Amino acid sequence: MKNIDNDRVVYQLDNRAEPVATIASGETVRIRTHDCFHGQLLPPGTTLDEVDFGHLNPATGPLFVEGARPGDTLKIEILDIELDPLGCTEIDQTFGVLRDRVDSPAIRRAEVSGGGIRFSERLSLRLRPMIGVIGVAPAGSPVPTDTPGDHGGNMDCTMITKGAVLYLPVSAPGALLALGDLHACMGDGEIGGCGLEIPGRVTARITALHVPPHPFPVVIQGGALAVIASEPTVEEAWQAAVRNLHDLLLRDTTLAAPEAIMLQSLAADLVICQTVNPRKTVRMDFPLDYAEAYGYEAP
Repeated sequence: MKNIDNDRVVYQLDNRAEPVATIASGETVRIRTHDCFHGQLLPPGTTLDEVDFGHLNPATGPLFVEGARPGDTLKIEILDIELDPLGCTEIDQTFGVLRDRVDSPAIRRAEVSGGGIRFSERLSLRLRPMIGVIGVAPAGSPVPTDTPGDHGGNMDCTMITKGAVLYLPVSAPGALLALGDLHACMGDGEIGGCGLEIPGRVTARITALHVPPHPFPVVIQGGALAVIASEPTVEEAWQAAVRNLHDLLLRDTTLAAPEAIMLQSLAADLVICQTVNPRKTVRMDFPLDYAEAYGYEAP
Protein backbone atom coordinates (compact mmCIF):
# COMPACT_ATOMS: atom_id res chain seq x y z
CA MET A 1 0.00 0.00 0.00
CA LYS A 2 1.33 3.41 -0.96
CA ASN A 3 1.20 6.24 1.61
CA ILE A 4 0.59 9.77 0.30
CA ASP A 5 1.44 12.60 2.72
CA ASN A 6 -0.32 15.97 2.81
CA ASP A 7 2.77 18.07 2.19
CA ARG A 8 1.56 18.77 -1.36
CA VAL A 9 -1.99 19.99 -1.86
CA VAL A 10 -4.01 21.75 -4.53
CA TYR A 11 -6.70 24.41 -4.31
CA GLN A 12 -8.10 23.71 -7.73
CA LEU A 13 -8.63 20.61 -9.84
CA ASP A 14 -6.71 21.11 -13.06
CA ASN A 15 -5.92 18.81 -15.99
CA ARG A 16 -2.49 20.47 -16.27
CA ALA A 17 -1.52 19.87 -12.62
CA GLU A 18 1.68 17.99 -11.81
CA PRO A 19 0.80 14.75 -9.98
CA VAL A 20 2.25 14.12 -6.53
CA ALA A 21 2.40 10.38 -7.22
CA THR A 22 1.62 7.78 -9.85
CA ILE A 23 -0.33 4.68 -8.85
CA ALA A 24 -1.27 1.51 -10.66
CA SER A 25 -4.90 0.88 -11.51
CA GLY A 26 -6.34 -1.20 -8.69
CA GLU A 27 -3.72 -0.04 -6.18
CA THR A 28 -4.64 0.77 -2.58
CA VAL A 29 -3.39 4.07 -1.18
CA ARG A 30 -3.54 5.73 2.24
CA ILE A 31 -3.88 9.49 1.83
CA ARG A 32 -3.19 12.03 4.60
CA THR A 33 -5.41 15.14 4.48
CA HIS A 34 -5.71 18.55 6.13
CA ASP A 35 -9.01 19.91 7.39
CA CYS A 36 -10.77 22.50 5.24
CA PHE A 37 -9.09 25.36 7.14
CA HIS A 38 -5.62 23.85 6.56
CA GLY A 39 -5.29 23.54 10.34
CA GLN A 40 -5.55 27.28 10.92
CA LEU A 41 -8.43 27.11 13.44
CA LEU A 42 -7.19 24.15 15.48
CA PRO A 43 -4.80 26.06 17.82
CA PRO A 44 -6.71 27.34 20.89
CA GLY A 45 -7.44 31.05 20.79
CA THR A 46 -7.19 31.40 17.02
CA THR A 47 -9.88 33.67 15.57
CA LEU A 48 -11.39 33.94 12.10
CA ASP A 49 -9.57 37.25 11.65
CA GLU A 50 -6.32 35.28 11.60
CA VAL A 51 -7.40 32.85 8.88
CA ASP A 52 -5.85 33.10 5.43
CA PHE A 53 -8.92 32.45 3.29
CA GLY A 54 -6.69 31.75 0.30
CA HIS A 55 -5.80 28.45 1.96
CA LEU A 56 -9.23 26.84 2.35
CA ASN A 57 -10.27 23.39 1.13
CA PRO A 58 -6.81 21.96 0.44
CA ALA A 59 -6.99 18.62 -1.38
CA THR A 60 -4.11 16.17 -1.21
CA GLY A 61 -2.90 15.21 -4.68
CA PRO A 62 -3.44 14.91 -7.50
CA LEU A 63 -2.74 11.23 -8.11
CA PHE A 64 -2.04 9.98 -11.63
CA VAL A 65 -3.78 6.64 -12.14
CA GLU A 66 -2.02 4.51 -14.75
CA GLY A 67 -4.30 3.50 -17.58
CA ALA A 68 -7.02 6.07 -16.85
CA ARG A 69 -7.99 7.77 -20.11
CA PRO A 70 -10.59 10.37 -21.03
CA GLY A 71 -13.85 8.53 -21.56
CA ASP A 72 -13.10 5.99 -18.80
CA THR A 73 -14.70 5.64 -15.39
CA LEU A 74 -12.66 6.02 -12.19
CA LYS A 75 -13.78 3.65 -9.43
CA ILE A 76 -12.87 4.72 -5.90
CA GLU A 77 -13.55 2.25 -3.10
CA ILE A 78 -13.40 3.93 0.33
CA LEU A 79 -11.90 1.26 2.57
CA ASP A 80 -11.31 3.31 5.71
CA ILE A 81 -11.40 6.84 7.14
CA GLU A 82 -9.17 7.58 10.13
CA LEU A 83 -9.66 10.82 12.04
CA ASP A 84 -7.28 12.96 14.08
CA PRO A 85 -8.29 13.58 17.73
CA LEU A 86 -9.31 17.24 17.28
CA GLY A 87 -11.68 18.99 14.89
CA CYS A 88 -13.48 22.32 14.70
CA THR A 89 -16.53 24.06 13.33
CA GLU A 90 -17.49 27.71 13.01
CA ILE A 91 -20.34 30.07 12.16
CA ASP A 92 -20.15 33.68 11.03
CA GLN A 93 -22.21 36.47 9.48
CA THR A 94 -20.95 35.93 5.93
CA PHE A 95 -21.63 32.24 5.32
CA GLY A 96 -24.38 29.70 5.79
CA VAL A 97 -28.15 29.67 5.48
CA LEU A 98 -28.69 31.36 8.87
CA ARG A 99 -25.92 33.94 8.64
CA ASP A 100 -28.44 36.75 9.24
CA ARG A 101 -29.11 35.22 12.69
CA VAL A 102 -25.46 35.10 13.76
CA ASP A 103 -24.61 37.94 16.14
CA SER A 104 -20.86 37.33 16.14
CA PRO A 105 -18.51 34.66 14.79
CA ALA A 106 -18.17 31.55 16.93
CA ILE A 107 -15.63 28.72 16.78
CA ARG A 108 -15.97 25.41 18.57
CA ARG A 109 -13.19 22.84 18.84
CA ALA A 110 -14.23 19.30 19.67
CA GLU A 111 -12.28 16.21 20.67
CA VAL A 112 -12.89 12.89 18.97
CA SER A 113 -12.46 9.91 21.29
CA GLY A 114 -14.18 6.73 22.38
CA GLY A 115 -16.29 6.59 19.26
CA GLY A 116 -17.88 9.99 19.82
CA ILE A 117 -17.40 13.75 19.50
CA ARG A 118 -17.40 15.85 22.67
CA PHE A 119 -19.62 18.73 21.57
CA SER A 120 -20.37 20.07 25.07
CA GLU A 121 -20.61 19.00 28.70
CA ARG A 122 -24.12 17.74 27.97
CA LEU A 123 -23.71 16.06 24.62
CA SER A 124 -21.42 13.71 22.71
CA LEU A 125 -22.23 13.43 19.02
CA ARG A 126 -22.09 10.18 17.09
CA LEU A 127 -19.20 9.84 14.66
CA ARG A 128 -20.16 9.97 10.98
CA PRO A 129 -16.81 10.23 9.15
CA MET A 130 -17.09 11.33 5.52
CA ILE A 131 -15.13 12.93 2.69
CA GLY A 132 -16.17 16.44 1.69
CA VAL A 133 -13.87 17.03 -1.30
CA ILE A 134 -13.05 14.27 -3.75
CA GLY A 135 -12.72 14.82 -7.46
CA VAL A 136 -10.83 14.41 -10.70
CA ALA A 137 -9.53 17.00 -13.13
CA PRO A 138 -12.22 18.50 -15.38
CA ALA A 139 -11.85 18.58 -19.17
CA GLY A 140 -11.83 22.37 -19.40
CA SER A 141 -10.74 25.19 -17.14
CA PRO A 142 -9.55 24.47 -13.59
CA VAL A 143 -12.26 24.29 -10.92
CA PRO A 144 -11.57 25.48 -7.34
CA THR A 145 -11.65 22.71 -4.74
CA ASP A 146 -14.51 24.48 -2.94
CA THR A 147 -16.77 24.03 -5.97
CA PRO A 148 -18.59 20.79 -6.84
CA GLY A 149 -19.57 19.63 -10.30
CA ASP A 150 -19.79 16.62 -12.58
CA HIS A 151 -16.09 15.98 -11.87
CA GLY A 152 -16.83 15.60 -8.14
CA GLY A 153 -15.13 18.22 -5.97
CA ASN A 154 -16.70 19.73 -2.86
CA MET A 155 -19.89 17.66 -2.94
CA ASP A 156 -20.13 17.26 0.87
CA CYS A 157 -22.12 14.06 0.37
CA THR A 158 -22.55 12.06 3.58
CA MET A 159 -22.75 8.83 1.55
CA ILE A 160 -19.06 9.13 0.70
CA THR A 161 -17.84 7.30 3.77
CA LYS A 162 -16.23 3.97 4.68
CA GLY A 163 -17.69 1.23 2.53
CA ALA A 164 -18.80 3.54 -0.27
CA VAL A 165 -17.86 3.09 -3.92
CA LEU A 166 -17.68 6.33 -5.91
CA TYR A 167 -17.61 6.47 -9.70
CA LEU A 168 -16.35 9.60 -11.48
CA PRO A 169 -16.00 10.35 -15.20
CA VAL A 170 -12.39 10.59 -16.37
CA SER A 171 -11.69 13.70 -18.44
CA ALA A 172 -7.87 13.93 -18.29
CA PRO A 173 -5.06 11.40 -18.73
CA GLY A 174 -4.43 9.72 -15.38
CA ALA A 175 -7.70 11.16 -13.97
CA LEU A 176 -5.69 13.33 -11.50
CA LEU A 177 -7.64 12.49 -8.35
CA ALA A 178 -7.39 14.70 -5.26
CA LEU A 179 -9.28 14.64 -1.96
CA GLY A 180 -9.56 16.30 1.44
CA ASP A 181 -12.03 18.18 3.67
CA LEU A 182 -12.85 15.27 6.00
CA HIS A 183 -15.70 15.64 8.46
CA ALA A 184 -16.11 13.74 11.73
CA CYS A 185 -19.83 14.40 11.30
CA MET A 186 -22.06 16.63 9.20
CA GLY A 187 -25.79 16.96 8.72
CA ASP A 188 -27.20 16.67 5.22
CA GLY A 189 -27.44 20.23 3.94
CA GLU A 190 -24.46 21.57 5.95
CA ILE A 191 -26.60 24.64 6.63
CA GLY A 192 -24.06 26.48 8.79
CA GLY A 193 -21.26 26.10 6.27
CA CYS A 194 -19.18 23.53 8.18
CA GLY A 195 -19.19 19.99 9.39
CA LEU A 196 -16.83 19.07 12.18
CA GLU A 197 -13.78 19.80 10.07
CA ILE A 198 -10.89 17.48 10.86
CA PRO A 199 -7.60 16.15 9.46
CA GLY A 200 -7.19 12.46 8.90
CA ARG A 201 -6.34 9.66 6.50
CA VAL A 202 -8.36 7.96 3.78
CA THR A 203 -7.56 4.45 2.59
CA ALA A 204 -8.93 3.80 -0.89
CA ARG A 205 -8.56 1.37 -3.77
CA ILE A 206 -8.54 3.26 -7.06
CA THR A 207 -9.24 1.55 -10.37
CA ALA A 208 -9.46 2.81 -13.94
CA LEU A 209 -12.40 1.10 -15.66
CA HIS A 210 -12.45 1.12 -19.45
CA VAL A 211 -16.22 1.52 -19.53
CA PRO A 212 -18.15 4.61 -20.62
CA PRO A 213 -18.80 6.84 -17.64
CA HIS A 214 -21.96 8.52 -16.60
CA PRO A 215 -21.34 12.27 -16.98
CA PHE A 216 -21.99 12.79 -13.25
CA PRO A 217 -20.86 11.22 -9.95
CA VAL A 218 -22.44 7.94 -8.91
CA VAL A 219 -22.06 6.39 -5.46
CA ILE A 220 -23.09 3.04 -3.98
CA GLN A 221 -23.25 2.71 -0.22
CA GLY A 222 -25.39 0.94 2.36
CA GLY A 223 -27.68 -0.75 -0.12
CA ALA A 224 -28.40 2.47 -2.03
CA LEU A 225 -27.45 3.60 -5.51
CA ALA A 226 -27.25 7.39 -5.75
CA VAL A 227 -26.50 10.00 -8.38
CA ILE A 228 -25.13 13.40 -7.41
CA ALA A 229 -25.86 16.73 -9.10
CA SER A 230 -24.39 20.17 -8.43
CA GLU A 231 -25.94 23.29 -9.91
CA PRO A 232 -26.14 27.04 -9.17
CA THR A 233 -29.31 26.58 -7.09
CA VAL A 234 -30.86 23.77 -5.03
CA GLU A 235 -33.88 23.87 -7.34
CA GLU A 236 -31.71 23.22 -10.37
CA ALA A 237 -29.67 20.60 -8.51
CA TRP A 238 -32.63 18.44 -7.46
CA GLN A 239 -34.07 18.58 -10.96
CA ALA A 240 -30.71 17.50 -12.40
CA ALA A 241 -30.44 14.66 -9.84
CA VAL A 242 -33.88 13.36 -10.88
CA ARG A 243 -32.92 13.44 -14.56
CA ASN A 244 -29.53 11.86 -13.88
CA LEU A 245 -31.03 8.91 -12.03
CA HIS A 246 -33.58 8.46 -14.80
CA ASP A 247 -30.79 8.44 -17.40
CA LEU A 248 -28.82 5.88 -15.37
CA LEU A 249 -31.81 3.58 -15.06
CA LEU A 250 -32.53 3.76 -18.77
CA ARG A 251 -28.88 3.05 -19.69
CA ASP A 252 -27.95 0.43 -17.11
CA THR A 253 -31.19 -1.50 -16.55
CA THR A 254 -33.95 -2.97 -18.67
CA LEU A 255 -36.43 -0.40 -17.39
CA ALA A 256 -38.36 1.63 -19.95
CA ALA A 257 -39.05 5.30 -19.26
CA PRO A 258 -42.61 4.95 -17.86
CA GLU A 259 -41.63 2.24 -15.36
CA ALA A 260 -38.49 4.12 -14.37
CA ILE A 261 -40.48 7.27 -13.62
CA MET A 262 -42.97 5.27 -11.56
CA LEU A 263 -40.21 3.61 -9.54
CA GLN A 264 -38.42 6.92 -8.96
CA SER A 265 -41.65 8.36 -7.60
CA LEU A 266 -42.36 5.29 -5.45
CA ALA A 267 -38.90 4.44 -4.15
CA ALA A 268 -36.26 7.13 -4.78
CA ASP A 269 -35.33 9.81 -2.24
CA LEU A 270 -34.04 13.32 -2.88
CA VAL A 271 -31.42 14.42 -0.33
CA ILE A 272 -29.78 17.85 -0.11
CA CYS A 273 -26.05 17.32 0.39
CA GLN A 274 -25.01 20.93 0.87
CA THR A 275 -26.53 24.39 0.52
CA VAL A 276 -23.47 26.59 1.08
CA ASN A 277 -20.87 26.01 -1.64
CA PRO A 278 -20.64 28.06 -4.86
CA ARG A 279 -22.78 25.34 -6.50
CA LYS A 280 -25.42 23.48 -4.48
CA THR A 281 -25.47 19.68 -4.33
CA VAL A 282 -28.40 17.25 -4.26
CA ARG A 283 -28.39 13.49 -4.62
CA MET A 284 -31.15 11.02 -5.50
CA ASP A 285 -31.00 7.64 -3.76
CA PHE A 286 -32.50 4.47 -5.19
CA PRO A 287 -32.56 1.01 -3.57
CA LEU A 288 -29.73 -0.98 -5.14
CA ASP A 289 -31.67 -4.24 -5.06
CA TYR A 290 -34.50 -2.62 -7.05
CA ALA A 291 -32.04 -1.63 -9.76
CA GLU A 292 -30.49 -5.11 -9.69
CA ALA A 293 -33.93 -6.65 -10.20
CA TYR A 294 -33.87 -4.99 -13.63
CA GLY A 295 -30.35 -6.07 -14.52
CA TYR A 296 -28.15 -3.40 -12.96
CA GLU A 297 -24.57 -4.57 -12.35
CA ALA A 298 -22.14 -2.26 -10.59
CA PRO A 299 -18.90 -1.95 -12.58
